Amino acid sequence: MALLVEESISAGTIVETIRACDEAKIRDIQLFDIYRGAGVAEGYKSVALSLTLQEYTQTLTDFEIDAIFSKVLEVLASKHNAKLRD
Repeated sequence: MALLVEESISAGTIVETIRACDEAKIRDIQLFDIYRGAGVAEGYKSVALSLTLQEYTQTLTDFEIDAIFSKVLEVLASKHNAKLRD
């Protein structure tokens, strides 16, 4: 997921917020890019993260994955005014 956030919000804060969602199926969160430049408004940055989702007893359905993704985005938008990068 690539998020647009204000420059003042650290990547660590974003990761902590995702962990605080208390979603047990999120097994790992990896930061793999921070971008500033063309296509990103001044005062903002793009933070790209990889989320590993896993359920040990069954395969996750698309519906379950979408629900987790939506929950995480909703919390990030609420707490940090984060938006998905186009």
